Amino acid sequence: MERPVGLERACRGGEAPDVGEVIVPGERIMQRLDELAAEIAAAYPGGELTLLAVMNGALFFLADLARRLPMRVELTTVRVRSYRGREVRPGGAEIVGELCDDLSGREVLIVDDILDTGSTLDLVAEAVASQRPASCRVCVLLRKGRPDARPARADFVGFDIPDRFVVGYGLDLDGWGRNLTDIVALTEDAGDRK
Repeated sequence: MERPVGLERACRGGEAPDVGEVIVPGERIMQRLDELAAEIAAAYPGGELTLLAVMNGALFFLADLARRLPMRVELTTVRVRSYRGREVRPGGAEIVGELCDDLSGREVLIVDDILDTGSTLDLVAEAVASQRPASCRVCVLLRKGRPDARPARADFVGFDIPDRFVVGYGLDLDGWGRNLTDIVALTEDAGDRK
């Protein structure tokens, strides 16, 4: 099995859950970001874009993607909670606080780390729509293949992955794994250890 890049660094000072396999290597993430930036730039010929990142998971993805976009970019964030502690299945999504900026009349691209059940993106898209943006699209790094997922749309997708709990490149399990360079799957019982 390929060892995830950064695993030793991520494990310092704490116990790590059992890592199953590397799902997306860090090098491939960087290549795909270049491709996504080109796709996004082609979709927004007006040259201005507001990126609305779903925190905290999208932080790494947002930073690397924004640096690749050849246009004027405004950044704003929203906090959404859908996982609690070491849970590996999402609960009900809820916005923590409010949207930071007035989005009326703007070209808005919601940036999220993962499209899992679709409830987080539905919630954020509804909140954005209430502010009457010029347009609202969705970009996700990962899209899980789940039979029970809502039909939430993602206009730009980095990778389709199997229905496994993953960490790395911003995604975490109770704070563990965000700083891994690769995206890795955890073993089936990873959320059971407390």
